[in-house]
Amino acid sequence: MDALDLFFKKFSYKFPKGYPDMNNQQDVLLLESLLKELGIELKEDKASDKSEAKEILKKELGLSDSDFKDSGLNFYVLVPGSQRLSFVDKIENIDTNTGKGFEFNSTPSAFSSIGYFMYGQSKFGIKPGEKQGGKSAGLDNEDIFVNSINSLLEDGPKDVKIIAGDKTVVFNNVTQVQGTGLSTSDYSKSDANFYNGEKDLGGVSLKKDNAIYWESADVRFGQEVKNLINAIVSGSLGDEISYVPLKDTKGNPDPVIIKMYNKKEDKPIAGVIVNDLPEQDTKQVIFGNDDVPVLIRTWRPSDFKLEGDTIVVNASKIYKDLEDVEKDNALPVLNIRHDKTRRSSRGLRALLQTAKSLYKDGSLKGNNITIPYNSFN
Repeated sequence: MDALDLFFKKFSYKFPKGYPDMNNQQDVLLLESLLKELGIELKEDKASDKSEAKEILKKELGLSDSDFKDSGLNFYVLVPGSQRLSFVDKIENIDTNTGKGFEFNSTPSAFSSIGYFMYGQSKFGIKPGEKQGGKSAGLDNEDIFVNSINSLLEDGPKDVKIIAGDKTVVFNNVTQVQGTGLSTSDYSKSDANFYNGEKDLGGVSLKKDNAIYWESADVRFGQEVKNLINAIVSGSLGDEISYVPLKDTKGNPDPVIIKMYNKKEDKPIAGVIVNDLPEQDTKQVIFGNDDVPVLIRTWRPSDFKLEGDTIVVNASKIYKDLEDVEKDNALPVLNIRHDKTRRSSRGLRALLQTAKSLYKDGSLKGNNITIPYNSFN
């Protein structure tokens, strides 16, 4: 009788099936424990950790095989770009019941700019799924808009009339529409440009229905973020807008990242909100330096119809001026909030959101706090 026979004869009663089921994590843990008592250490199987991590993520987050991209024995989880940080938080809070946890390392690297997770010996990062294969956030919506119009232009030039209620945007004698993709040079906002031959007829900005973000504002308001950090750390904003260091799962303080905290009311601050931005900045955020109308719609092919020699496009809303945006409670509001991947700015980042995403019935949502624009300038 060899060593394995002796082992299982002695310990088989401990396993429900009389032997360790290697697909049952509790059996695996028990086997490891028994072997450890005998002075035998099982070598970690990186490939097994990878498969196990994927299965847990599928179950807990509703992911499928198409949401993963392998990189050798490591892998990436592909999620909407705007939700990367929320997925980091969700994954950190998963109770795996395996004896292993998802440990997040926020140090940026070539593997991932926002840090990475370890599960056992398997390493994985969170990537924006839209950027795989050349796409980026929102470009699926842009593609439907551009391709639907171009398909109706195949037999010759036509006028394009975009309608939302009593508002219209018209481009005459259009031969082609081109998407601008990721081009945001000189704060341009056009997502699609209309042409007659080589003549540029102008462009439009495209936003999905219920979109809450105007833009990431780390560049536009980078100095304001720095000024706010200095004010918080120096204590010049008092206890109402103070800070505590970010701590890891073992309670060790991060030497760089801070968490904004209202010591006066003894509660964390989710974000510092600035709702009185200069009008010049507000206009540029919405319409860009190219001053284009904003079309609100999650486009569907049925939104594009040919009526005679005119392509009629149905939008949900059209913003042509600040009054249109204000009526829809969608003016840009600066939200300086936590993002532990932003080590260069001590864990804070700037986003420009719609007013209606941060306020309800005139009151600020959540643990946010408002300060005037000139308070840290």
